[in-house]
Amino acid sequence: GNSHLLSWEFPTTTLGMNTREQLLAEIEAFLTRHGMSASRFGRLAVNDTALVSRMKAGARARIDTADRLRQFMAEYRPPRSSAGNEPRVAA
Repeated sequence: GNSHLLSWEFPTTTLGMNTREQLLAEIEAFLTRHGMSASRFGRLAVNDTALVSRMKAGARARIDTADRLRQFMAEYRPPRSSAGNEPRVAA
């Protein structure tokens, strides 16, 4: 399994929210913004469909995993819709 991705304990931030909670808040905002499921996010970001659910259950992500998750969110570009939303050029 991928349980090794969730073994590092983060320090607490000055706002009282530990960085696991902060990372989960960032992930939740990303999922809402992109209409993406937690399992799809985990699969696309780090090839681990259960990552977000384990984090919600209290597991802590290693710092390199957190970095990979944040990098994925920063670089993610949703696939273009094929529903005809492309700008049309008059002929």
